[in-house]
Amino acid sequence: MTRKYRIKKIKYKYVKIPLTAGELVEIDIKWVPGRIAGMRYYQFTAIDCATRWRYLKIYEGQYNINAVSFLKELLSVAPFRIRAIKTDNGGCFTNRYTGYLKSSDPINPRLHPLDIFCGRLNIIHYLIDPGKPAQNGKVERSHRTDQEMFYDQNIFKTIRELKAKIKIWNEQYNNLEHCGLNGKTPNEMLKLINR
Repeated sequence: MTRKYRIKKIKYKYVKIPLTAGELVEIDIKWVPGRIAGMRYYQFTAIDCATRWRYLKIYEGQYNINAVSFLKELLSVAPFRIRAIKTDNGGCFTNRYTGYLKSSDPINPRLHPLDIFCGRLNIIHYLIDPGKPAQNGKVERSHRTDQEMFYDQNIFKTIRELKAKIKIWNEQYNNLEHCGLNGKTPNEMLKLINR
């Protein structure tokens, strides 16, 4: 008879540093399920890590110009100053893994339009590790909520209808209670942090 030894599991104590509004905003893209009049549409999402306040916008494609346009609009509507953004490694957000190697001048690689725009405004642009969507977890979780509570319960006949309903849904989301916020809504957290 062999004896099994118990291995004591090490418990780590993680220090959670409280963020301020706008200190880090996660940005990602979700495709809108189904097609509307034969077209595929994409939902650009930005969510603040401290307050879970978020902003949504529908675009016709995942293009560099749409990413820059979305960030410009986010900066104009956000009720706080954005100091850093975090995105995945999609082609509309960065070319650090593809464009740098193809640059004719390796010392001065061709920068992505989003990186140039962020540089002009002193916004830090963080990238998650390739293949690690959990590092962008807040925006990924909000996409799951969108799927379950919005897209699964609505049918859209026109793009105008989709854009109108997504605006209403975004307002509702910013007034939903979140477990991660101890039962407070994103708008309530904004008021608490901005005191």
